[in-house]
Amino acid sequence: MSERALLGVPLYTLSRYHGMGDAPGALREAGLAGAHESPNDLGDVEIPRLKDDLTEGRIKNLSHFREATSRTCAALKSFRQGFLLIIGGECSETVGAMAGLAGAYGGKPGMLWLDAHGDFNVPDTSPSGYIGGMCLAMACGMVRDLDLGIGQAPPPLAGERLVHVGSRALDPPEVVAFNSSPAKLFTAQQVKSIGAAEVAEEAARHLDNRSDWIACHLDVDVIDPELIPAVSHPIPGGLTMEETSTIIAKLMGTGKLRLIELAAYNPPTDRRADSAKRIVELLNTLFA
Repeated sequence: MSERALLGVPLYTLSRYHGMGDAPGALREAGLAGAHESPNDLGDVEIPRLKDDLTEGRIKNLSHFREATSRTCAALKSFRQGFLLIIGGECSETVGAMAGLAGAYGGKPGMLWLDAHGDFNVPDTSPSGYIGGMCLAMACGMVRDLDLGIGQAPPPLAGERLVHVGSRALDPPEVVAFNSSPAKLFTAQQVKSIGAAEVAEEAARHLDNRSDWIACHLDVDVIDPELIPAVSHPIPGGLTMEETSTIIAKLMGTGKLRLIELAAYNPPTDRRADSAKRIVELLNTLFA
């Protein structure tokens, strides 16, 4: 991980979540680049600000998402450095990011997805039409009849190379989808009962054995809102900073981690920047 790069993807797919679009700038200001040991800062993908919502079929703001995804994918197709830190924005940045890096790196990517929510709905099961609640399913190829802005490329992820950790707010259809998928699922309660070290060991072994390279998606709402309250959907009972660090650090130990996606930090709700400071401290711990 000697060659590192940093990229902002200020995407949000509902107008009321505009605060997440400010996350790349706010986290840079909080010292994130310093935690990343002077990376090559690639700036931000240029994504228009979403001001008004449009329902398109069963999905809200699909055209906006498609344009942002296309731009993100194009920005990363020629990426050649050893490691990338993406600052979202919303979790839905993963669709374009993973498609672009799959083209750049080749091989079979694995994904550790740390999130209080599943993000595993499809348009027919989504209760809201919110793309942020469908983005992992999209990246896994479960939404096949829509133009997602990644061209004709095959979906970058496969269920057998997906480990989801920290959930505590799954919709019933997401439970069904995970149960019928080869993906591994560790809820937040299971992390507490089994222990973060054992979950980390099993997740890292599973992905290492099946993947040519690995991505880690960190939705910061996986961490308990007592510690990181500056998120749009705080859910009690989350992971501690130490549990989160243990799980990601074990993944880094495989030598295959090429991407960390940091998502869902909401700066306008972080008036004293306490959440931003803890996020930077977490990355400092990991990159140390």
